[in-house]
Amino acid sequence: MNTTKLIKACLLAAALGVYTQVAADTLTIVIEDIRDASGTVQVQVLAGQAQFEGGGAVAQFLEPAVEGSLTVVAEDLPPGEYAIRIMHDVNGNDELDANFFGAPTEPYTISNNAKGMFGPASWEDARFVLEGEVTQVISLVH
Repeated sequence: MNTTKLIKACLLAAALGVYTQVAADTLTIVIEDIRDASGTVQVQVLAGQAQFEGGGAVAQFLEPAVEGSLTVVAEDLPPGEYAIRIMHDVNGNDELDANFFGAPTEPYTISNNAKGMFGPASWEDARFVLEGEVTQVISLVH
């Protein structure tokens, strides 16, 4: 988890009077339908639409791929709206490889199992509210 970004977000929210305490909410992410144990599974937890559209993440995980399913847990997140972006980097080049038309050639997924029409899923389809303990079960798109 990127502690610096979390601290900055908490300080800004407190200064604006949005909330006065940091909650200890937990997000459990279950990634299903991993068909190949090659490479790594990269998970980004995105805090809000700005991170979803512009990059950065409030928490990131890099796990060795395993066939079947994989679970990661992001703890001590402030309550709010989030999205999750996952890719299975089968060949280990730290990129989501794509074909000539820009369609991914490696497995990937977005929270809520959201799918886009002729492009990536939208924030509206991918977002969810984190309050307390939340579990997202997401299947890879192959």
